[in-house]
Amino acid sequence: MLGTQLVSAYNMIPGERFSYSSETKTIQYIPESIETPLGRLALLHEIAHARLGHFSYIYDVELFTMELEAWEETKRLALEYSVEADIEHIENCIESYDKWLTRRATCPKCSTYGHQRNYDLFSCFICDTYWKVNHRKDREIRRMVIKNQ
Repeated sequence: MLGTQLVSAYNMIPGERFSYSSETKTIQYIPESIETPLGRLALLHEIAHARLGHFSYIYDVELFTMELEAWEETKRLALEYSVEADIEHIENCIESYDKWLTRRATCPKCSTYGHQRNYDLFSCFICDTYWKVNHRKDREIRRMVIKNQ
């Protein structure tokens, strides 16, 4: 079980998803999930982000790197606090970020992997298409072409 000392060391608020805000140093959790193995693992994952000092990002690869680091720390914390580290679940979570990153970076015109220019702007080396993407990681990815040669 998670140590009360570990949990009380963080500002936690109930919410509709598990997340960590570096701006407010707050961990949001789903109260009804906290007693399930995956709920405890998700909470440890957000604690891992906090412990590692993760912050906002500009480039998707930065987010992907932070996710990989946080899952490694989560596995360490799970061992320390006797929480089952469901490796298949962790791999699925990492794969979902990989798919998200790839979908955002794939050119909507020629399907080539593009170049991220800033948080929401990408371009294609092959066909010189530029596109913007939506911001939410938990929604369907939308790519809007803004310049097409």
